[in-house]
Amino acid sequence: MNDMMLGAIAFSNCIASLFFLRFWKQTQDRLFLMFSISFGIEGINRVLMGLSRLNFNEEQPVIYFIRFVSYLLIVIAILDKNRTKPMIEQ
Repeated sequence: MNDMMLGAIAFSNCIASLFFLRFWKQTQDRLFLMFSISFGIEGINRVLMGLSRLNFNEEQPVIYFIRFVSYLLIVIAILDKNRTKPMIEQ
């Protein structure tokens, strides 16, 4: 992949991570924290792919595993946010 595109994608992932981190600081909602971590992982992954001297392409299992972890974190955050809370008797 083109190094310039990797840089742009990494930059946008890091900006999204900081965006969600700011909302987590304001609300203390785990959804925002998990989204921030997920986008941070993706951004770091892209930076390391761009800086690596090895010929990493997107078809290698390591890249897929890192993305799987990142996307799994998003799914867990959404499921955690939408699970039913026990009703408190009043």
